[in-house]
Amino acid sequence: MSTHKKKKHTGCCCSSMGRRDFLAGMGALGGSALALRLGLFDAAVANAMGATPRAGAANPARLHAGFTRQPVDEYWMGWPGAAYDIPASQQRYTDILGQAADKLGVSVDVEADALVDDATVDAFAARVKDANSDGVILTVMGLHPDGWSQVSRFLEQRGDIPVIVYAPQGTQFTPVLQPYRDMPGVFVGATQDVEWLATATNMLAAIHRMAHTRIAVIHGEEESEDVLDPLGATLQRIPLEAFALLYDATENSADAREIAAAYQQQAKGIVEPNETDILEAARTYVANRQIMEQYNCHAVTMDCLGLVASRRCPPPCMAYMQLLNEGTCGACEADVTGTLSLLLSSYLLQRPAFLHNPSPNTVNNTYVGAHCTAPTKMDGFDAPDSEYILRSHHESDVGVAPQVLLREGQGVTMMKFIHAGELMACTGNIIHNIETTPHDGVGGCRTAFEMSVDDVRNTLDIRGHHNVLVYGKHLPMLKAYCQLSKIDISRIDGAEV
Repeated sequence: MSTHKKKKHTGCCCSSMGRRDFLAGMGALGGSALALRLGLFDAAVANAMGATPRAGAANPARLHAGFTRQPVDEYWMGWPGAAYDIPASQQRYTDILGQAADKLGVSVDVEADALVDDATVDAFAARVKDANSDGVILTVMGLHPDGWSQVSRFLEQRGDIPVIVYAPQGTQFTPVLQPYRDMPGVFVGATQDVEWLATATNMLAAIHRMAHTRIAVIHGEEESEDVLDPLGATLQRIPLEAFALLYDATENSADAREIAAAYQQQAKGIVEPNETDILEAARTYVANRQIMEQYNCHAVTMDCLGLVASRRCPPPCMAYMQLLNEGTCGACEADVTGTLSLLLSSYLLQRPAFLHNPSPNTVNNTYVGAHCTAPTKMDGFDAPDSEYILRSHHESDVGVAPQVLLREGQGVTMMKFIHAGELMACTGNIIHNIETTPHDGVGGCRTAFEMSVDDVRNTLDIRGHHNVLVYGKHLPMLKAYCQLSKIDISRIDGAEV
């Protein structure tokens, strides 16, 4: 056993529990309290189906953290200065890392002894590699006289491990950071916001979760499995008929009836669907969850339009709404890159996104997006739900689809994986929601918005189909993630980000 000093923070996540364990943990709350904590629909799902499978829950990320500085007890002149309390600052960084680890359900092994010379750096690097670390966070605690030599030495030995270097105000100047700015697998977070260490922890956890995600791709007639490099996510291809048979088997499902009742109670209004439509929509959720459990998957994308067009199954729009709200993913039309984009939003940005069809508005030089499924947790998984109305699936006018009302004026990011090794993105603001009724001359899917787009000269230049929309402007975060993950990023119109 190693004798080096360290403090280990380990978090856990209830979503790795089975239904019985989950309900036992919540049982003391009672039914009404459960509904208040989870929301009416989430409570119904938890009671009916248990917790949704979560990528990485069985093997949480193991991260390592260290502190680089000079071998002194206090500074004199130079940055960060004699007023910088070395022990108190290191303790604050350690506390933030520990709290983030607990919240995320990962472990962070924190090296208590600072990395002050070649020997301590080399020993730390060896321990990190021996532990097969999923990521390292180095916090720089000194600039003068040569506060970055330990960082450079560690990076030379890191191998393929992603590394975040946190440089608080007082530990860096612009020229010092230039050698690290485009280093693949490394990101330097230079900010006076010490709470950003929690964000750094989440960034590395997101990389681990993506690499341990299994995606059910329900399409065609064959079953196969392959891995998407460099992200590491696994595609489990499943015949379309396998889903249809599971859907057939839910005909008398009590779980589906409980979920259908919650659909109706939580909706702001119901326009086209009847009770049979709503029950069938709930059955698609049960069948999707069964697919995930049967094939050990954490997300689903399906050739849903094929099943609807043949009248084999109803559209799974409500099921995909809920899977997005739960932090996993249900994506339309067997779209793998769309699924990856939705998962990135959930894992990295901690909120679900809205996958949609693109429709540039050439009159206003704006952008319109629309689809028949959308999450209601757009503000985050712990935030209140957006309002939704139960509508029919617009292209077939059958089944149930949520019309989710997005926040007008909200700053947003739009992004899409072009392939597993490249992401494109832009930012903008939602102008308004778009309503469709049979007589108004306007078509397209139920949830629809118009947005302005930042820094795009002509919205006809916007690339991609099934782009995803997420609340908040996150381009710096996406750029950092791409550098850590060794993938390319460009602006959504093809320009450099």
